[in-house]
Amino acid sequence: MKTAAIIAEYNPFHNGHLYQIEETRRRTGADFILVVMSGDFVQRGAPAFCNKYIRTQMALSCGADVVIELPACYALSSAEFFAGGAVTLLEQLHAVDVLSFGSEFGELSAITDCAHLLTTNSSLVHARLNEHLKSGCPYPAAMEKAVSELLTSSGSVLSNIHELFSSPNNILGLEYCKALYTIHSSIMPFTLKRQGSGYHDSAVLRNTPFLSASAIRRALSVFPPDAVSEIIREHVPEKVYDILAQNDLLTSPITENHFSTLLHYKLLSEQEKGFADYSDCSKDLSDKICKSIPHFTDFTGFCALLKSKDITYSHISRVLMHILLNIKRCPAVQDSLLNEHCPDTQGNLLSQHCPTPQRKGFFVPYARLLGFRTGGAPLLNLIKKNSEIPLLSKPADARFLLDKDAYELLRQDFFCASVYESVASPYRGKPFVNEIKQSPIIFP
Repeated sequence: MKTAAIIAEYNPFHNGHLYQIEETRRRTGADFILVVMSGDFVQRGAPAFCNKYIRTQMALSCGADVVIELPACYALSSAEFFAGGAVTLLEQLHAVDVLSFGSEFGELSAITDCAHLLTTNSSLVHARLNEHLKSGCPYPAAMEKAVSELLTSSGSVLSNIHELFSSPNNILGLEYCKALYTIHSSIMPFTLKRQGSGYHDSAVLRNTPFLSASAIRRALSVFPPDAVSEIIREHVPEKVYDILAQNDLLTSPITENHFSTLLHYKLLSEQEKGFADYSDCSKDLSDKICKSIPHFTDFTGFCALLKSKDITYSHISRVLMHILLNIKRCPAVQDSLLNEHCPDTQGNLLSQHCPTPQRKGFFVPYARLLGFRTGGAPLLNLIKKNSEIPLLSKPADARFLLDKDAYELLRQDFFCASVYESVASPYRGKPFVNEIKQSPIIFP
């Protein structure tokens, strides 16, 4: 029995995601596809297009066999932390043979060579990376410079290095491979060349089979209902379109600005003590947030106000979501891990604080089951037999299966879901999803 894993957001699920599942199964010979998926908030520091159970249903309807949730503290994090948490979760299941990811590069050897270089020279790379970040370089450019300098000093050559660091899926793929190497995983990486629109491409193009999730969300926001229906039907699988229609989701999606009032209240409530205790928030950024609160208008406007040449919009958005959702450091990761000059490179700084040092500090003590196909039962049985962490299918039973720190991490996920529902349910006119009582989605 062979299992391939995919780490995803499906925000929303589209034709490119279907292509990845089908081609992964075909090219790797996988019997099962396991998906680790972000919950109700996604990596760029924003709410998901729709809740995780609807997105799970989309994935299962299009060929995924099992869907497991990535805890919120990793789902709402930098590429390195996002990848490290997801890969650690997969490794602990002891049921995955291949990790499949899309990349603009489409060439695995260049990604793995660079990942190996970064893993074996992590302290030197981080020192050079910090220097470039201090000078105001964005993270991808700073990392590219650090790696280029390391290659030059060692006399090594890595072709197309600029292309590798200029595209988000390449960077995520690199982080996946770094995480696999760091924990000495037996899971083999596999990449497919990304098809169609770029990851951040929001242009809505007709007559193309692969439109990005960003473009689909934009179409829902700006086009009239009749045009939206036609565009979405063209760019998502038929089963996904039916799910969207059944759940009244062919309308403007939930955005950060729907959470503006909640965020403003939280900022006002805690401005006296500051925000440096929250994940990814340095003392300097906390001070800047406090000084800027009187100028708050809405979520996205505040992000734009706080953005600077050395702090990206995405980083600001994640920090504000951490504040809103009360996400501080993971229980196994202490304050000393925050490097305020290099907030997007926490992963390689964690090992000395982790209860299992080989895992480099990524604390993923459970696997929350969101849904499965009935044909995926053999994979579930293998996970239950081999996994070193509990597979949680009934949230109400978690307090009996997890220790204190693990349960607090799960409670954080419950809280994030409740905050999401407090905004999404009235906006959509749908019943509030009770996270404690919610059972996994079972697809026939």
